[in-house]
Amino acid sequence: MKRFSQGCVLCGHRCRVDRQAGKPGFCGITDELRYSQAVIHTGEEPPLSGQLPHGSGAIFFSQCNLSCVFCQNYSISQDPRAGEVIDAEKLVDLMFLLKSRGALNINLVSPTPYAVVIAKALFLAKQRNLGLPIIYNTGGYDSLECLSLLDGLVDIYLPDAKLAAAKDAEEGDPDSRSMRLLGVGDYPWVNRKAILEMYRQVGNFQKDDKDIAYKGLLIRHLVLPDNLARTKELLPWIRENFGTEVAFTLMSQYYPTNKVKIGYNPLFRDMPGLGRPLSLVEYSDYVEQAISLQLENTFIQEPEAAFNYLPDFSKPDAFN
Repeated sequence: MKRFSQGCVLCGHRCRVDRQAGKPGFCGITDELRYSQAVIHTGEEPPLSGQLPHGSGAIFFSQCNLSCVFCQNYSISQDPRAGEVIDAEKLVDLMFLLKSRGALNINLVSPTPYAVVIAKALFLAKQRNLGLPIIYNTGGYDSLECLSLLDGLVDIYLPDAKLAAAKDAEEGDPDSRSMRLLGVGDYPWVNRKAILEMYRQVGNFQKDDKDIAYKGLLIRHLVLPDNLARTKELLPWIRENFGTEVAFTLMSQYYPTNKVKIGYNPLFRDMPGLGRPLSLVEYSDYVEQAISLQLENTFIQEPEAAFNYLPDFSKPDAFN
């Protein structure tokens, strides 16, 4: 692992821990790379998953630098016992295994704490002529130092924009909602800088003549009930900073799980929306807003997505 002179600064926590010396960062990870599954994922956006028998070659890493109270992957992202320890060479082997199974790309899910090892693996994979687009599928709490390691190695950035800044907030203002829901109080500001840098590196989403993506930025946003993710504030910011051609997914698949399961959210009584799925009326309002802003490359999810995309990581394939 590359040793930053000031300690680990891969994400917005900037906890400055010397992880190479065996000390865990805020994410709970030392210098070990842990993954939970490597599968052919058919449930991503169509330009990423394609059509059967193909799919996206998803590698799900364990642990996370966020602690979202509604995380659907919490069994691997928030359990320190989850996953298997591998090295960069083994990670490359997994990439080639997925390629042999028909993967259209390599989709690195929750990669941020492992960015140094991943960068090494991607360099090795390119030397071995992997020949597949690399997707960096992140929660969006990446530092600029982290992204500098990946410049030229990642083809497609797939960041979340989980929560927008409040309408009248000044840059850098602590965000209490972000702290409660995501475990970090500066997410909106770190996220903005990260996505802007990703866009600088790879530009707009690009697809080949078969409608399969090979480069660019695709921003994801999970709509929460009662505008808790500030979707109304996020959409204008996206239009202002990336124009009308930006690829954007407006996700309707929110389902109360993890710490906000239906019937169990006493710590969030002032946020009752967390205890229910998104309503069709709510989601339709945001779709109309995206249309009014002329965000022409927006992917829309079907209402039943909330029930179709719940993973079960106790199975060999969490989505099948």
